[in-house]
Amino acid sequence: MVIKKVNPIKLKYFPKNPPRDGLAAIPSRDVFLVEIETDTGVKGCGEGFALGCLDSLEVLTNETLAPLLIDKDPTMVGELWDLMYRSTARYGRRGIVMSAISAVDIALWDILGKVTGTPVYRLLGGTQTRLVPYASAGYYMDGKGIAELQEEVRSYVKMGFTTVKIKVGGAPVEEDIQRVAAVREALGPGIDFGVDANNAWDYPTSLKMARACEKYNVLFFEEPMSSDFLQDCIRLAHSTDVPIAGYETVLSAYGMRDFIISDAVDIVQTDAIWTGGISEARRTGLMAGIWNKQMIPHFSASMISLAANLSVGMSLPNVKYMEYTLDDNPLRSELCTESIVMADGVVKVFEKPGLGLELNWDTVNRYQV
Repeated sequence: MVIKKVNPIKLKYFPKNPPRDGLAAIPSRDVFLVEIETDTGVKGCGEGFALGCLDSLEVLTNETLAPLLIDKDPTMVGELWDLMYRSTARYGRRGIVMSAISAVDIALWDILGKVTGTPVYRLLGGTQTRLVPYASAGYYMDGKGIAELQEEVRSYVKMGFTTVKIKVGGAPVEEDIQRVAAVREALGPGIDFGVDANNAWDYPTSLKMARACEKYNVLFFEEPMSSDFLQDCIRLAHSTDVPIAGYETVLSAYGMRDFIISDAVDIVQTDAIWTGGISEARRTGLMAGIWNKQMIPHFSASMISLAANLSVGMSLPNVKYMEYTLDDNPLRSELCTESIVMADGVVKVFEKPGLGLELNWDTVNRYQV
């Protein structure tokens, strides 16, 4: 079996009321897929992070990665990962190169699962069959004040979620502290919630929010500041009792290494579509476990991304929670013929070979760029 085609697929959806996180507006949901086809007709599908860079990812995949892959054995996933990583050393390591490698790697795992008749999480050594999802939302949006935010988080509890996450960092810190207080009031003491600043703040502002998080018994404080400033991240984690979570913006296990061993994070977060695929997300999770740290897989894109990150999480003993984004996004809810959904307070992949998903080509054609 060898690879014969590497097909990039670009998708874009424009929400009617675009959300904002702590760092920037999100005017569209961009999804970059790679479908890999073998000479035997077996196909695998993967995804790479694509916000604002769909065309660049397509060019990079066609120009750089596809020539490395054609006529290679797709089941040699580790060999191909190393080949892509080493071949892009002079211009990779962060950004779109790692996103493109992520998409290819996920597609290769999908093929390997289909060829062996095994779900990917079991190929990875599956340690559990389900994870606890937290409702990831609470974005800034036009027309959403504190009362609307409170009603939003209550709605997730009614849906069956026991944990919620909201955005901070996109307003003055005092206003965000009011948002945190309001969410705790709305949820009561029995529901956990986290906050996510999307790298928006400096150290003094992050410390001020961390003190508020302690007061309101916040489960974790995610990505308070830019990961460029490792020493500030270390100072913050060592100065507060609220667990610091992050940093999915630090790509590859090599990038996360210093954050883990220096205790710049208490909870490790990574995303298979950002960091180098299923292969590298799992390596990051294994390293976190060696340092006795919990890992939470990040998720904010399409159904392929959810399946890939779930597969990683279900293969590791130090993963309990799974991020479960709930914004308006048909590229999550309608992209595949079947959708992974939270039920009975847990979320899990389908017990089917590979990622267990098939693309809904009506949806693909509707949103394809």
